Amino acid sequence: MRPSIIFVFLLLCQSLFAAPKSLPVPGGIIVLPLEDNVTSVTFLNKRAALFKEKGRIYAVLPVPLTVTPGVYEVLLADKKLKIEIEAKEYAVQRLQIKNRRKVEPAREDLVRITKERSRKQKAKSFRSPGFADLDFIWPTTGRISSPFGLKRVLNGRPKAPHRGIDIAAPEGREVFAAADGIVVDAGDFFFSGNLVFIEHHGGVVTTYAHLQKIVVKPKSIVRKGELIGFVGKTGRVTGEHLHFGVMIDSIYVDPLLFLPTRQPSIYTSEKLSKISSGSAKRETIPPEG
Repeated sequence: MRPSIIFVFLLLCQSLFAAPKSLPVPGGIIVLPLEDNVTSVTFLNKRAALFKEKGRIYAVLPVPLTVTPGVYEVLLADKKLKIEIEAKEYAVQRLQIKNRRKVEPAREDLVRITKERSRKQKAKSFRSPGFADLDFIWPTTGRISSPFGLKRVLNGRPKAPHRGIDIAAPEGREVFAAADGIVVDAGDFFFSGNLVFIEHHGGVVTTYAHLQKIVVKPKSIVRKGELIGFVGKTGRVTGEHLHFGVMIDSIYVDPLLFLPTRQPSIYTSEKLSKISSGSAKRETIPPEG
């Protein structure tokens, strides 16, 4: 390893806190401690989300799934740090979708998909000022049926990799906001079914897809643990589940890096009440630029 890479590695090792977890691989994140006067950090032209942990400011940067392993520069105010992105091989998942139009859309479907792509991009890129709330809870309980990053082959056709985790759960099970935030968009989408976007400050956006029903509206403020919908099987699915995604500056990263190691066996009204009452408004920082 080069000296500069070792330096960054040591910084990462010193940043031992509950969440998020630093993992410099494609689809992972880079977590760096910052000086108090640093508010602008970028990596591969993507801006960091800043958050506070025990009085210290940290930057969390997304590593796109498409990045080739190698040494890259992190731009930190007037400094440049080199960091090595390590290789990570994701498994292949082959699925059969009964509704063939969800794999090979008809002409009228393509018109809808094009409109929704623009709408989704607007939601993904939403960024409000402030320190990001990254103290996530599990949005629902259940077995992880599909992890992040899977190379997907649907009905024999290679498709985009899996950009979230699938939590298998009975249809109708409650789905909760993973952290405080604002509902950027919510509605019915061709592939994602009933979908909710929540932004948690600093360009951190979570997504909740294939819902049976949505109970929040765009522009509404939600608290961690607040009910936002119910597990369903809408959109392109093989069964009922919640697809949960996490983005930073519109780049999808592995949600497991932000979630507690263990999920609760079940959510109770008492647990959710404690979660919500312990949720507080985050400190603000000047907008970048």
